[in-house]
Amino acid sequence: MTRYLIDSDILIYFLKGTPEVIERLTQISPDALHTSRINATELLYGAYNSARTEKNLAIIEPFLERFKILEFDSRASLFFAKEKARLKRLGTPIADMDLMIASIALAQGCVLITNNVKHFERVLGLEIERVI
Repeated sequence: MTRYLIDSDILIYFLKGTPEVIERLTQISPDALHTSRINATELLYGAYNSARTEKNLAIIEPFLERFKILEFDSRASLFFAKEKARLKRLGTPIADMDLMIASIALAQGCVLITNNVKHFERVLGLEIERVI
């Protein structure tokens, strides 16, 4: 069974009811849907940084409980260090948070579902699925 790591943009599109995203994610077995601690933190930050913190938390917290949240572990750390060095040598770095997300996906053998292809396509070996 293919496992998927869902990026923050896709999680937000789902919460906003974007039909293509809802259709795609509902086609995947719930056991195969994951997100990362980084993505969960980004959503929580969005809630705390909003004018309606409590309302947004009431939506986001139960939503995140639907996913297995993957951590940035020692394997992801190794992917991160190697890939950051490679991208730096090439002069094509990406933001550390994006590289951490990609590293978790690589370490866990997940396809990354995102629309931020530009940020992730430079990561060696990362399988990406674009929804919209």
